[in-house]
Amino acid sequence: MLKQDLYQNGLRFLTILNPSWNVKFSFKHILKNRIDLKNPKTFNEKICWLKLYDYPNNQLVIDCTDKVKVRDYVRKKGLDNILNEVYQVCDSPEEIDFEKLPDEYAIKWNNDYGSTILCKKKTEAEIEKEKRKLNKLGNRKFFLNTAELHYSKIKPKIIAEKYLNDDSQTDLYDYKVYCFNGVPSFIMVCLERQSGHARFYYYDTDWNFLRLNIDGKKAAEDFSLPKPACLAELLRAAQILSENFKFVRSDFYIVNNKPVFGELTFSPSAGLDDDLEGDLDTLLTEHLIL
Repeated sequence: MLKQDLYQNGLRFLTILNPSWNVKFSFKHILKNRIDLKNPKTFNEKICWLKLYDYPNNQLVIDCTDKVKVRDYVRKKGLDNILNEVYQVCDSPEEIDFEKLPDEYAIKWNNDYGSTILCKKKTEAEIEKEKRKLNKLGNRKFFLNTAELHYSKIKPKIIAEKYLNDDSQTDLYDYKVYCFNGVPSFIMVCLERQSGHARFYYYDTDWNFLRLNIDGKKAAEDFSLPKPACLAELLRAAQILSENFKFVRSDFYIVNNKPVFGELTFSPSAGLDDDLEGDLDTLLTEHLIL
């Protein structure tokens, strides 16, 4: 734990000194390669270039990274129908009116990712636990660890929203659509995320399975996921939401055969995705033109 803390503190210090130093160090440490920021060639390199030299001063990217403000963007695009129900938006954990929340809900910071708190049964003990976790998350400023400085431009808010359930399955799948210049090109499906052992599978927009990443290559010969009945609707929403950007990943859930908007992701894995290699990296890289 001490070693990990020292490592994370070192990353934060590098970002404060010069964000590109963090990126160069992290790229070498995680991906075992030196990054070329002058002439980025791989998908990870291009995402790192964008997070350093584009996103921090791109107000639309900043607003659409904000999990509260992005809802206005979705509405302006005429897609109110895919928004999840929001119960409350607050400035701090102490302002949350837990009495008015239902027994099941999801709660998160608008300037964070991967840290949504899911409550399946509201109790006093659970509420206190959530307050402590939210305070801890609110103080961590994770963008210093990853040099994703566009997150630092977001005014922190807490958003409490409806807990999503699908009547036909216990685990919701994530459908993450990779879009380039307004064109949905690939779909990454994430399974068993809540188990802590998530698996990722790639499909093209015609729902052909692509054995390109680690999980895809290890999948059984007859492996397949059911094609969503609302795939055309989901892809249409992804197209509309992505039309203003060189690249964005439009993330959705599917609940009772209807797409529900999750978020817009501009720097997947902070540009440090060690699952991107070979044909998968080539495929994504060819589509992302800086």
